[in-house]
Amino acid sequence: MNSFNPPEIGFCQCGECKYIVDATPYVAYTCHCKECQKLSSSAFNTCMQVPAEAISLERGKPQTKSRVADSGNVLETWFCRKCGSALFSQNSARPRIKTIYVGTLENAKFIEVDAHIWLDRKLPWVVLSKTHRLFPKAGDWTQDYVNDIERYKPK
Repeated sequence: MNSFNPPEIGFCQCGECKYIVDATPYVAYTCHCKECQKLSSSAFNTCMQVPAEAISLERGKPQTKSRVADSGNVLETWFCRKCGSALFSQNSARPRIKTIYVGTLENAKFIEVDAHIWLDRKLPWVVLSKTHRLFPKAGDWTQDYVNDIERYKPK
């Protein structure tokens, strides 16, 4: 993806939590679901998926919160205990993948988004690139995991 060159560092807003990601992402996308709008206090949340073991906490002790997603899967999200910033999440259907919230990366400018999901919930004033992959609901990342399809398959 673009010039993303692991290892890269991510932080919460206050700097209490620091993590390192030591893998290139399988996919980077923007999620327009209502939960991501609330989580980011914005119109969408920009995400990237990496192998779960590629994330290591270097500082801080994030708390986790679980919720049931529209899919029926449990989504566990890591938050800074001090400032409340969301750092990353993990879906119960794919425990070998973690989803990093791109805005927490120190070098987020090196991530290239090429897909959008949950477009049936997109705010009307958000303009999308016609060259991106567009999904009315959840994305299909099969092509992004072609070299590691077992990691992508639900458990």
